[in-house]
Amino acid sequence: MNKLKKFDTLATGLIAGIVIPVIVYFILYFAKVQDVRHTLFSNRLVAGNIIPVLISHCVLPNLILFFIFNGTDWMKAAKGVVAMTVVLTVLIFLMKLLFTIL
Repeated sequence: MNKLKKFDTLATGLIAGIVIPVIVYFILYFAKVQDVRHTLFSNRLVAGNIIPVLISHCVLPNLILFFIFNGTDWMKAAKGVVAMTVVLTVLIFLMKLLFTIL
């Protein structure tokens, strides 16, 4: 277990906090849309103001990751996941604000 403790860094949490939502995004994309090109899919998301909702769904698995890091006493990595989740939440808020104004 001591060998894994070296991964308890803020960078590990930040990287994991951004990689997990990206993986979830592609899982949702491939689960929902197989026959539409990615650019067309992205254009429909922008046109329908669905991007904030999609990002919200992609950020939810960070909660599971936070509890895993917290349970294994990797507090620095857990802080990184929380920091990335806050950044993504601010991004969601700004996007919703932008879509409301436009």
